Amino acid sequence: MLNIELTERAKKILNLVIDNYIKTGEPVGSSTLVSNYQLPWSPATVRSVLSELMDNDYLYQPHVSAGRAPTEKGIKYYIDSLLFPQQLSEAKRIVITKRYQQLDGTFDEIIYETSIMLSDISNCAGLATLPSTRQIKIKSTELIKLADKKVLVMFVFEGGMTEQRLIRLNRSIPKDMLRRLSDYINKLTFALTLAEVETIIIDKLKYEKQLYREFLQGFLNHSSKVTEQHPQSSVFIKGQNIIFDNYTHSNPDGLRELIKAFDEKSFLLEILGKAVKENSTIVFLGSENGVPEGYSLIAAPYGTSKSLGTLGVFGPLHMDYSQIIPLVDYTAKLVSKIVSEGR
Repeated sequence: MLNIELTERAKKILNLVIDNYIKTGEPVGSSTLVSNYQLPWSPATVRSVLSELMDNDYLYQPHVSAGRAPTEKGIKYYIDSLLFPQQLSEAKRIVITKRYQQLDGTFDEIIYETSIMLSDISNCAGLATLPSTRQIKIKSTELIKLADKKVLVMFVFEGGMTEQRLIRLNRSIPKDMLRRLSDYINKLTFALTLAEVETIIIDKLKYEKQLYREFLQGFLNHSSKVTEQHPQSSVFIKGQNIIFDNYTHSNPDGLRELIKAFDEKSFLLEILGKAVKENSTIVFLGSENGVPEGYSLIAAPYGTSKSLGTLGVFGPLHMDYSQIIPLVDYTAKLVSKIVSEGR
């Protein structure tokens, strides 16, 4: 059906239906709208506008005797055209800042705490992804001999994240040779990303001595396997119990889809990745982009010179967007600041 340009009255009534839906999660009728919001129009006039909004798919009626509730299209119109941008309240800013000030841990602990905090403040599920280690600069590299022909490579990245890789060689490495190799690798990798290191290794393979070349080749082979097996960042999810405790639909398929989404996490990572590409706070509604029907995901990337990861809030379609959008946006900016300061 073709969209029509909404009149100011239709916009006002749609806004109030959604305001009621956010507060109650329930449909609302014309008489209740007139009474609760002291509208200057009669219930009959409001009812006529509600019908017009239904005809254009901004509202729907769950059953004949029920009031009206917003569709995904109605919520999207509300976010794009009716919702005035707000700043997060000073009280919430202070709470968030204090929680970060109390942290004195590694980068992954900061991201983990971010997912908890977003859930606590929004009363929905909080999500936050760790950046791929391929995007972060290496602070130090150490080689540890595990057996005659096995060497563990330990990377420490900026921010405290770590990664281990096991390299199998064709020969045993003497201790003095391992020490020299460790110094060599540490200097080679310092202040570079893994992707940059791999590019350098490809060039050096032509010129290095046999043992060094064998080690570098083993590193490169292992690196490609890790990338294939773990192409996406890890995601922390907190507050799933809030979503399940408030599940009110009678459709068992919907519940199974919701459980699958949280268990597998792949769809969440895929959607959160889209926020990185957009490089801005974005709202994914309902069935749009694979979000389970009846739910929304508000996400924003963090990082300064480049987006490193994403954080967000997952909740019901009737979540309070006027409060949660600025919450996600402010938190992303604060995490970006923490990252840039190298905490």
